[in-house]
Amino acid sequence: MKFKFKIGFVFLIIGLISCKNQKKELNETETEQQEIVEQTENNPVIRHIRTADPSAHIWEDGKVWIYTSQDMEDATFYDSMDGYHAFSSTDMVNWTDHGEVLHSRTIPWGAKGWMWAPTAIFKNNKYYLMYPHSVKGTKDDMRCGVAVSDVPEGPFKDIGWIEGVEGQWLDPCVFEDEDGKVYLYWGVREPKVALLKDNLLELAEAPRPIEYGGKNFFEASYMHKYKGKYYFSYNAGLGGFYAMGDSPYGPFDYKGGLNPKQRQDHHSIVEYKEQNFFFYHWQGWNGGSKFRRNTAIEYLYYNEDGTIKEIYATKEGVSKFE
Repeated sequence: MKFKFKIGFVFLIIGLISCKNQKKELNETETEQQEIVEQTENNPVIRHIRTADPSAHIWEDGKVWIYTSQDMEDATFYDSMDGYHAFSSTDMVNWTDHGEVLHSRTIPWGAKGWMWAPTAIFKNNKYYLMYPHSVKGTKDDMRCGVAVSDVPEGPFKDIGWIEGVEGQWLDPCVFEDEDGKVYLYWGVREPKVALLKDNLLELAEAPRPIEYGGKNFFEASYMHKYKGKYYFSYNAGLGGFYAMGDSPYGPFDYKGGLNPKQRQDHHSIVEYKEQNFFFYHWQGWNGGSKFRRNTAIEYLYYNEDGTIKEIYATKEGVSKFE
């Protein structure tokens, strides 16, 4: 089932400009479309379901795609997270929910639920989801699963897990460098990195510890590249922090807070139409908690020396751009 919803983006420049949308209701079919209405604030950008851990990408179709985990309204822990959703947009205003693209019931080696933060890549003319999933239903027996699809909207089919990437909740991030080499980042409390083989199902080398110059890494490794510099960022348990380096392996020079005011920060970063965006999730919207979260987006800006300006969570989010 697909949902398409319009979000009137608002940006605080001189005053707060509000946008309202009109509601359109259609019959419940496999092509159902529903618009979110009377939304005078932007963040969180996805409201009809609880979503977290947004992995944002710009694919060859020119759209912004995000793959998210899904929280349940009655959740009291993360064990009930049972699947992933895909969303796409061409203007950051109109977002299409392509529905559930992978569910724990379709993974023969895993437990019910326990579908935590995903990452994604386009490689070998296919779309891959890599995700932490529990084998027996505990946070200590996670594997890095791999699923594949011919199209970005899925559905994705599980093809196994990556040997040597296991343990506590992992939170993998897959990163392709400009030379085509693909690296996997993961870990809890101790970040690791390893080159992947071309099939994306095997490590090409032994995992390496990441030297990032800090002592506060907790989870949610993320890697992106900007003007030749590598940015290793992560959740410290009390917000997002980052470090910079000259190699995907590091060592990295610790730079401090990225989004340090958020208690949780599982983020991703993309450049779209010459603007950089920061995707993350909120905890407290509309009765939410750390187990019931919603995806939000902010602008991201670099300083002249390549460091990143600190990000503050806003209700305004980002404004519409053409």
